[in-house]
Amino acid sequence: MISWAHVHAEFRARAISEVPGAEIVAIADDDEARGRAAARRWGVDDVTTDWRELVNRDDIDVVMVHSENADHVDAVVAAARAGKHVFCEKPIATTVDDARAMADAVREAGVEGTAAFVSRFAKEADRAKAIVDSGVLGRVIFTRSVIGLAGIAEIGCPPDMVEWMSDRTKNGGGAWIDEGSHGIDLLRWLVGDITEISAFTANRDKPGIEAEDVALAMVRYENGALGEIATAWSMNIDIRMRNILEIYGTDGTLVMHATDPVPRVEVYRGGEQELYRGWTVPVIEPGQAEPHDYSSWAPHVHHYKREVASYLDRVARDERPYGPTLDDGLACLEVIAAGYESAAKGGTAIQVAG
Repeated sequence: MISWAHVHAEFRARAISEVPGAEIVAIADDDEARGRAAARRWGVDDVTTDWRELVNRDDIDVVMVHSENADHVDAVVAAARAGKHVFCEKPIATTVDDARAMADAVREAGVEGTAAFVSRFAKEADRAKAIVDSGVLGRVIFTRSVIGLAGIAEIGCPPDMVEWMSDRTKNGGGAWIDEGSHGIDLLRWLVGDITEISAFTANRDKPGIEAEDVALAMVRYENGALGEIATAWSMNIDIRMRNILEIYGTDGTLVMHATDPVPRVEVYRGGEQELYRGWTVPVIEPGQAEPHDYSSWAPHVHHYKREVASYLDRVARDERPYGPTLDDGLACLEVIAAGYESAAKGGTAIQVAG
């Protein structure tokens, strides 16, 4: 595991420790004290300040990268060229060029590059995907996504993480690239590619950061549907975060509440069949193939365990892709970049590169 700069490294280390047969072999962190503290917590003997010492070792199968966003590219490319599968925190980079270099590197090396779009692994997202894919909503006509946090510091992230995420260069931006990445990836996964965007950004309540704490975008999908994406780092709300996604189709409507106090999926069906007409809330339980105890994980973070368990299972069986790919990460970053370009031009509609 390379770097504990992002707190998600801690979540995933815990998840790895709970998966039989998985082991963190080594930790690299340019912050020596932080790396050694993580090694003590997770029983790792091998710790260094230089990740380059690790990527060529024969006893390492997978490299996980949780460094500052701007630093992902060097470690991912080097690990891929060393023949290692790579798992990279989102956003996978801060520029489209870096993201493309990473996606090209894993493809040329014949290894798997995985983007850590953990929101896909919420049980609510699972159910939403199955419902959309079943076709019961009909043709999608419009979507809405609201995703965000009270703020990086406000949700309890470590001070060193707050510092670098408040730096536009190291983070790549603010709320739009951070939480917006989750919203964009979920919408691409559920509805399809985004081809055009008009966006606005502002800093309304976080004078201590260089970038935006709120962003709003209007998007057009390749299939002709339209959508809205709103994200913020200044939400004043119960559990200090929210991820709500709405999909309106010609035959029905779906609303996903992934980080509410009571996470759920709601579905509305119209039509002539009275038995199925109206709102329903499907019961969501761990699948039979998930022998994990989620009771010790809070509902709004259990998807980190599901993500890691799924990833390690696919690695062990070499079932490719192992998860969302670096190509997905690239496609997401192309939308992010086009959104920033639009905002800089006062909301002018921008075609998304692809």
